[in-house]
Amino acid sequence: MNLPLKHMTAEEFAAWAERQPLGRFELLDGVVVQMNSEQASHARAKFRVAKALEAALSESGLSGEVFGDGMAVKIADRTVHEPDSLLRLGLPLADETILVLDPVIVVKVLSPSTGPVDTGTKLVNYFKVPSIAHYLVVNTKKHVVLHYFRGTGGQPELKVIEAGSIVLNPPGVTLQLADLFG
Repeated sequence: MNLPLKHMTAEEFAAWAERQPLGRFELLDGVVVQMNSEQASHARAKFRVAKALEAALSESGLSGEVFGDGMAVKIADRTVHEPDSLLRLGLPLADETILVLDPVIVVKVLSPSTGPVDTGTKLVNYFKVPSIAHYLVVNTKKHVVLHYFRGTGGQPELKVIEAGSIVLNPPGVTLQLADLFG
């Protein structure tokens, strides 16, 4: 598969990506980047995270929705990332929506090939989105979650969670660490 050579906007990228028969992609500064294939353990972890977010949202009584793999978050005019899971509040998105503009929580399950990007570029980029209050990086090998949250002055701060629960305020949901690791 040939990746486009021209720089794209987020909207051009979304239309292009929707037409691709195979593969997953992100957009970084206007350039299409193909995402790596995943191992079964990674896919299972992503599924557990989405289920845990869904259960926490349901338990909270808040109105919103959780998406697993596949939805893209618009970071800027020429940058789009695809988290492994996200939670947004409010009414359901229209069925034809591809770009999510208002996630509150985004989650990435760490993989060996993407760790530096997930805790570097993507960390910085996700906190450019005003609605994002929490970015969770789930390390399935070490059974730990890096909980980045919007701190003083909007800058990300970090809590390392190794046991118990993760309280995510806003929006007011709590995840049990054990649910993320199975």
